[in-house]
Amino acid sequence: MRMKAVEILLGGVPFGRNNVGDEAILECFVGILRDVAPGCSITVSTDNQEETQKHLSVATVPLFGFSPPYSRLQMEECIANADVFIWPGATGLSDYPEIPLRMLEIAHEHNTRTVVWGVGMNDRLNPYLYRILPGKRKMLLTLLSLLTLNRINFIQRLENKAEARAKGKIVAELNRCDLVVLRDSETLAAVHQCGHVPDAIVGADSAELLAPAEWSSIVLSREAEAVLASGVRKIGLCISAQRKLVHEQELIDFLDRLADRDYRIVFLPMNHSTDAPLMESMRDRMKNRGHSVVIGGKRAPSEILAIAGKLDIVISSRLHLLILASVLHVPIIGISRGSKVDNFMTAFGQTSAGSVDECDFDHMQKELDRLIDSREEFREVSTAVHEMLLQRLEKAKGRLRALLQSC
Repeated sequence: MRMKAVEILLGGVPFGRNNVGDEAILECFVGILRDVAPGCSITVSTDNQEETQKHLSVATVPLFGFSPPYSRLQMEECIANADVFIWPGATGLSDYPEIPLRMLEIAHEHNTRTVVWGVGMNDRLNPYLYRILPGKRKMLLTLLSLLTLNRINFIQRLENKAEARAKGKIVAELNRCDLVVLRDSETLAAVHQCGHVPDAIVGADSAELLAPAEWSSIVLSREAEAVLASGVRKIGLCISAQRKLVHEQELIDFLDRLADRDYRIVFLPMNHSTDAPLMESMRDRMKNRGHSVVIGGKRAPSEILAIAGKLDIVISSRLHLLILASVLHVPIIGISRGSKVDNFMTAFGQTSAGSVDECDFDHMQKELDRLIDSREEFREVSTAVHEMLLQRLEKAKGRLRALLQSC
């Protein structure tokens, strides 16, 4: 008698929101599931149901947990009806923990098995969620503190309480999961700072498995095609619009200096709806904009990977562009946007060129000059790093395979 296919629901990440990194994770993790559990039934919670269904041959439901409003009843029903609910990546443990943790909580209430896979965590929780931001509330709490002659810091008290509550929930829900595979050892350390999660293991980001698109299938503007086909040195750049550089004009001046040295600047947005307008604006403010190009249009992760492979070096505040470039052994320079970028760069023996709040352009220039002429040396390092990450993924896949076979 034929056994019923394992019903798997993927959620807890804002899939379908034009983030190439999230879509790379999704594409690669669907591949992992088909490898370890052939014949499984996969449903994805996404804001782009039609395209996701067509591209990955999966069932889809609306994006649960994230605004705009969604049906909480439908979310609970979908989680309850699944055999396994999987939160399959991104940095949600620090960026938006309440959303996937609530989904795990619902799964545990309905005895749905749960997996956390490749999820990352910065060393600080999202300040926009767990810090009291400037406004009337902060002013009132400051006045209350002053009335106690600052013996009681009401702002710090409430922030500490909110953070402690979030960390407690992280520990509680992760300890109820059937399998917890974290993205890196730094995430494991950050989780253990919240509390004891003894069964958590370290894997890697699923995007390490992405393969590039066939170059002949990629449609580019004539300008972009000419730059990428040229023999001049090409520097890829992506700055996240989620957290812009404080010293943006200094970056533009830096790019102009590179353009004056006959480099070509290739702006490579990882979100065409948010990053691309920012980078168009940056390009427009360059004095030597003729030596630059913006890769426009909505791009699949495999296209971004193939384009990154044509570059001589990549500078990015987006983690997943750094990951994708390193997969093809393109030298990378990170700009920190939370510790996730710093953590990734550490594996290559590198430090970030400062942060989006305080970018270190001297360090960036030194790294660029060092890496641009040592591509083969970087290849040796990146090959070793990539193989190590793939080994961790294989070990984690073995645990996932065993779990799904037991369902």
